Amino acid sequence: MIDLKNSISHIITKVSSVPLLSGPIVKIGSKILPPPFLRNDMEFKYGVWHGTSTIKGSDGRYLGEDNAIPAFYCETIPTEYHLCKFGDSRDGKQYNMTALQDMMRIWPELMILIDRYRNYYRCLFDIQSDRLTTADLFIFSKLLVASTAYLIRNRKIRYKHGHVPAEFTSQTKLVAGVFMIGRTMIERGDDHFNDSEPAKADVLYEYADKHHILISPRDKDFACAGSIRKIKELIDVMIRGWESETSSTMQEDILSTVDESYRFAFDYGLLDLQLELTINYAEVVILEALLNDKTHSLSADHKQRITDHVANNFTCEFLDLDSISRHKNKLKLLTGKLEIDLPEPTIRFEKGISFQDFYFNYLEQIRILAFDLQNRINTLLDIEPLKTLPLKKVNKRLNIVPKNIFNHLIKSR
Repeated sequence: MIDLKNSISHIITKVSSVPLLSGPIVKIGSKILPPPFLRNDMEFKYGVWHGTSTIKGSDGRYLGEDNAIPAFYCETIPTEYHLCKFGDSRDGKQYNMTALQDMMRIWPELMILIDRYRNYYRCLFDIQSDRLTTADLFIFSKLLVASTAYLIRNRKIRYKHGHVPAEFTSQTKLVAGVFMIGRTMIERGDDHFNDSEPAKADVLYEYADKHHILISPRDKDFACAGSIRKIKELIDVMIRGWESETSSTMQEDILSTVDESYRFAFDYGLLDLQLELTINYAEVVILEALLNDKTHSLSADHKQRITDHVANNFTCEFLDLDSISRHKNKLKLLTGKLEIDLPEPTIRFEKGISFQDFYFNYLEQIRILAFDLQNRINTLLDIEPLKTLPLKKVNKRLNIVPKNIFNHLIKSR
């Protein structure tokens, strides 16, 4: 069955790249294989950003733009590209001029929308300071992305023509970049990521530029379309709020949707964030065990193949014990702020304990927790609960142990 689905996906992807055929093929393909945002395991399997990236806003553009996945759910959309001349790491890359122009038409509305959510965020976490920290920005940006996902996933909410208002999809496109800055800081265990001092827009922009966060992760020839001034303005609004005499033409029903739904949307976002942090923490715990395998319970060949797999799928810092320790500390900073517990292994990986026993025991812990969190999310969304969550799917989601080695570990237990 899996091979059949993969074959169908491959065929749809190939044919949907032909402009004249892409529309009908995407519609037919979506009936055969429902897109992630219609599935009851989206948050676990894809996460809110990738899972909703193929939804269309009322501007007719996909939420994920050029990075929307899986690509076979996206028909060809007319797009004008320009070459970047911003004088930073993006120079010479292409950027999406069409999406940029659409976004600039509603820029004041987007800032008002972000400010409205920001005020609720400050109340929710009882933040007395008038400026957010980098830890706050990471959580806040994640909750904003999740809020749009909630509006998409909550089947009680229906929009005209089946499209989410462009104000929400554009907001999500903007703040996703700020989320990526925070995620990079966490992965690197960077001291910039803290909850002790207000964030600064200039510092965050320079960090994003230095670490190439403004360049597309899928295709290095494409980059963020925003000007340096607008990127800094966005970050500053998220840090300090929005004050402007510019009149807004935002429709009252958009603001009403925020007022009526953001409490539930933030509840959804916090559950999704807990699920993501659980997965992130499990990854670093397992990698730490792999690099510390003094018991030599893994064959040299398997260990090397796992290490190569990790190097190809994660940042290089993940292969260094010191950076893993720093990464763990940043995750603990977040979960301490959110008052949630991280899944510590019940079996310690030490002499007398094989990696297989440690791994499968810990994998079962993650499976139980992820299963519970996904079903709490599904209850909130009023959608069908998961009936089960196989260990092999948890292993695949963690993306540490390749499928063939995972199967070998099962047989050798």
